[in-house]
Amino acid sequence: MPSLPSLKCSGCGACGQICPKSAISMMPNNEGFLYPEIDSSLCVECRLCEKICPVLNVRSSTDFSERKAYAAICNDEKIRLESSSGGMFTVLAEKVIAEGGVVFGAEFDSDFSVMHGWTDSVCGLERFRGSKYLQSRTENTFLDCRKFLDDGRKVLYTGTPCQIAGLKAFLKKDYENLFTVDVICHGVPSPSLWQKYIKFREKKSASRIVKTAFRRKNDGWKLYSLSFTFANGSEYRQILTKDKYMQLFLKDNGLRESCYECSFRGNSHKSDITIADFWGVESLEKEFFDDKGTSLVIVQNEKGKRLVDSIKNSCCIKETDFSQAVKFNPAYFESKKRPKKRNVFFKNFERTEINELYIKFGKDSFFMKTKRFAARCLWHIRNIKNKKEAR
Repeated sequence: MPSLPSLKCSGCGACGQICPKSAISMMPNNEGFLYPEIDSSLCVECRLCEKICPVLNVRSSTDFSERKAYAAICNDEKIRLESSSGGMFTVLAEKVIAEGGVVFGAEFDSDFSVMHGWTDSVCGLERFRGSKYLQSRTENTFLDCRKFLDDGRKVLYTGTPCQIAGLKAFLKKDYENLFTVDVICHGVPSPSLWQKYIKFREKKSASRIVKTAFRRKNDGWKLYSLSFTFANGSEYRQILTKDKYMQLFLKDNGLRESCYECSFRGNSHKSDITIADFWGVESLEKEFFDDKGTSLVIVQNEKGKRLVDSIKNSCCIKETDFSQAVKFNPAYFESKKRPKKRNVFFKNFERTEINELYIKFGKDSFFMKTKRFAARCLWHIRNIKNKKEAR
């Protein structure tokens, strides 16, 4: 019987999709995270799952000699405002679709959990736009991706670093027509925590949710909001520092175990391009900061460079200092530390209400509140100074 990783498993789903007998299912554990379960009655012990698992077979990436970093903003203001940062996912995706290609990304399903899907139309990209702060199910998209590649179509596959590693391991060879984009990942919180929060919000509003967005920019890019629209016409919207779910997420207790020792950060990225919010852009590239969102685009190889070079007419883009840019985005290299309270967080997780979880694990200490207040004051002073200099 194959021995698949447990706590180190990232949940990429490559093992289930490679299995020739469909003997592996991705099932939630008691924390809500997906892990592979093997049906022994179907397993023929071919061990393909072990051979392609990216965690069991961690390989260093080859060549980062082309690694460059850019500040970038989509020329289309509407797309930029609908995006989490500068709208560069859409710019890259539209280029691939214009050349007859297919784009894979994460989207909400009917119960507002997150899954991967694909589109070959520009209007379909709306489903994938914007951050989703929970783990997506890759479903059968590695299989779908391989079929499109073998048919000769250009493919852009976007996901977390571990999902891109899973896809590359599943494919077992390089495809010239495949372009991969990952994100600078904070870590993935439990889907069960998200579902618990949805029920909490629906109960508060006495109505079911019909739409949600994690990165509303009504109060600016830096102070983004989580929002819900309900069937009764009401809306909930709260900035990240005051929303209970976002604060529980950012305190790191609810992250997947593998996220505390991620195997796919820094020089272990498997993607052609990494995109992220360009935090710190106001210090490094002042002309790119207006609090509407700026993308950090990190090109990791020659293929990624070719794709980025091809979209320069659709965006405002400028090369920036890579080493300085990642100082403001340390998650490119570093995993979050495992909190001491993580085991306590999940011990009575199923029976504990959101309000109680937030009080115990999400509220800032007085020290953190003071630190945040000082940071906001400093940001406002810098913003005023930058606007005066721009005049």
